[in-house]
Amino acid sequence: MNFEELIETRDARKTTKVRMPYGYFYKRLIDGKYSNFVEFHDEVADHISFSKSVKAEYDALTSFNQKTQLHYTPNEGDDGIYAIAVEVGNYITMEQLLNDDPSVVARGEFIKETLGELMDFTSRLNERNIFHVCFAPSNVLLRKNDQSVRLLCHGSFYQKIDQDVLYEGVEDFVAPEVFSGGRIDSRTDVYSLGKFMAYIYESSGLPLELKKVVEKATAEDPLKRYDTVETMKKSMENLTNARRTGTLAVAAIAIAAAIVGLFFYLLPSPEVVEYVKPVEEPIPDEMMEEDIDALMGIGGDADSATIAAIVEMQKLKRDSLGTSPEKMREYNAKAEAIFRKQFTKAADGIISGVYNNDQMNASEQSFLAKSKEMTERLGKLQDELTKTTALDPDRASGIASQIIEQLTEKKKASMEKDYYGIKKEKDNE
Repeated sequence: MNFEELIETRDARKTTKVRMPYGYFYKRLIDGKYSNFVEFHDEVADHISFSKSVKAEYDALTSFNQKTQLHYTPNEGDDGIYAIAVEVGNYITMEQLLNDDPSVVARGEFIKETLGELMDFTSRLNERNIFHVCFAPSNVLLRKNDQSVRLLCHGSFYQKIDQDVLYEGVEDFVAPEVFSGGRIDSRTDVYSLGKFMAYIYESSGLPLELKKVVEKATAEDPLKRYDTVETMKKSMENLTNARRTGTLAVAAIAIAAAIVGLFFYLLPSPEVVEYVKPVEEPIPDEMMEEDIDALMGIGGDADSATIAAIVEMQKLKRDSLGTSPEKMREYNAKAEAIFRKQFTKAADGIISGVYNNDQMNASEQSFLAKSKEMTERLGKLQDELTKTTALDPDRASGIASQIIEQLTEKKKASMEKDYYGIKKEKDNE
């Protein structure tokens, strides 16, 4: 047994059946190996056209060689197809991931990459006249080792089945025309993707520029939505780029104002004033210019005056007339070091409040509430330190994501080995 099979076997012992719209997704031990299966719900499988729908989807996807598409083999009994055997791999639903590790949404690129994968693949499906219909968190799968997106059954193959029965419990993620017998097309997927986007941003807060995208995508009237998923994606990218351009413009104005202010401040003044000994600067000039290592050592212990001084020096030195690329790298390194140390120290305390034996064995409602609070606090901490240190937002986001992941894994490793799943099952028994 190789390492990947060992991990999969370990995880399978903790995995119970996970409910999806079509059936229960679970692992079954066959000849010493765990295989993936979906056992269809009786109320779905009993429909007269269900077996034909499964076969039609199987035939349509056989030649569709995209990694995002999971393939399957129908299992047929005397009464028709009752289950499907899904291709080998270790998969979890988005719902499971967010329950197990809610801080994942605070990692800079996770949401962007997830939405990008979903939209690109959905566009390819739509080109083949295939529509997923329901992007509920329980109907979007991820490969566990790298969290890349996977999709399984697509709703457009199952239109003849009672849609109220098929999507029971996840109705909020399905466009209204699906239940009223209306046309299912790319606008249907646009609606569901908009609902999915709002859901995964729920704990961290939907960015202002994306609120417009979600509002248009989830319009009740299909004609008021984006006509295709590709159009929706381009709108997202344009609005995001516009926000970044605006942020850079504001930063440039602030820096220019600081330089102008410095110019007038340095002009000789005719006023005669009483001599007052100046307050000692929190960071000596010679330290700013020469002793980088000493400044790096300040790290998380730096007070607000120290950080403010560094920020002002950074603003001034960004003037292209007076700063070399080498100096800019030095100042950016100082800002990054302070951000890293202060974020690590504060984030450790925040994450410890959720990832501990007592909290992980508390009720699901309590855990979710704590997790949501943790995510909000981490996001706020990142924003505050990014502004304070004048660090590039994308760079700050990457550092924060790395620190959160490392701290989370460290906390999990320090807890009881059976903190998740097994212990709870024993307690329930």
